[in-house]
Amino acid sequence: MLEGQRRLAGLVAILAIVITSGLGAAQPQPQQPPPLDGLVLADRVGAPDRAAIERAVAEIERAPATTPNLDEALRRAARACEDVLADPARALALYERILDEFPNTAASRVARARAALFRGRVGDDNAYAREAAELAQLMATADTLPPAEVERHATALATANWPGAPDAALFLPEWLQRTGRLDAAHDRYMDVVARWPESIHATAALRGAASAALDGRNWDRAVALAMRLPVGEDTDRVLRDELIERAARGRRLDRWYMVSWLGLVGALFGLFASCAEAILRGGRRWPSLRPPVEVYFLVPISAVLVGVAVTTHQAIAPAVLIVSIGGLVLAWLSGITLEHLRARRRRVGLRAVLHIALCLVAVVGLVYIVLMHDNLLEMVIETVKFGPSS
Repeated sequence: MLEGQRRLAGLVAILAIVITSGLGAAQPQPQQPPPLDGLVLADRVGAPDRAAIERAVAEIERAPATTPNLDEALRRAARACEDVLADPARALALYERILDEFPNTAASRVARARAALFRGRVGDDNAYAREAAELAQLMATADTLPPAEVERHATALATANWPGAPDAALFLPEWLQRTGRLDAAHDRYMDVVARWPESIHATAALRGAASAALDGRNWDRAVALAMRLPVGEDTDRVLRDELIERAARGRRLDRWYMVSWLGLVGALFGLFASCAEAILRGGRRWPSLRPPVEVYFLVPISAVLVGVAVTTHQAIAPAVLIVSIGGLVLAWLSGITLEHLRARRRRVGLRAVLHIALCLVAVVGLVYIVLMHDNLLEMVIETVKFGPSS
């Protein structure tokens, strides 16, 4: 009897274990969340504030190597360390991780060049991490600092004894050129060439000085500097020839600019001379200043052109306004002169043809002058070549 009870209790215990195990197996197991895609992490690097970017970069640094598209996330994080966080040593570590873990991706091509740059600045074992960080911070904030502070800080970094001194020396003239101080930029570029004559920085400085000369419309200096550039590679030769061509083209445009001024002034002189002749031969009586019919015809057309320019492309609106006003003034002057001649019963046929020619010359010259003055000529040329941008 007792033996039977013990057997029954054992069977019940075994049955309870089996049922409990089955119920446990039937319950859903908690699932681990899938790892975030690297592209999602990369998007977080574009956050609007520095603290959020710092968190995003840290999250990318902790991401496992199995994260999809991690190479792109690492590249974006490294770039953020350069441009926003001003931490070259950290950027170098991220670039080197790309080279170690993703050596055959598109991101690795960028990483290889950037890592070589920062290895030279940071030095072995991050020996010059502080100087590199100061230069990165200066590059990121230069446009918000007083010019004197930018020059002082850049000069200090350029004269310090560290591998990134040429980069700091080259940054200063680039900043000066960007802010329109072209003569000072030229002098600083030449300092770089004199201090590191056989380096890649000297070549970059020569290119920069030639570009500054082009910006300053000093065509002879631009050509002379371009001719000093090395042409060991085909790309070097192409860059040199492009600078020389830009100088030649700028010289041609300047020549036409002068011709346009001469044409405009000459045409105005011709119209005023025609009006003066009509007054002198008409009993020295002034013509009526009432707007002639040509002005009434041109006013609505000019208004439409200015309105279209203002509503569709505000960059050209001032140029259209100036040309429209100039055209109205020319038409007014020509019209009152011809009306005065008609009132004195004089022939106007040949005079009208002459006025038309003078007005055309004046308008063409005015259009060219306005386009050159407002730096719109390149935009117009590109539009003619490739059509309007969408």
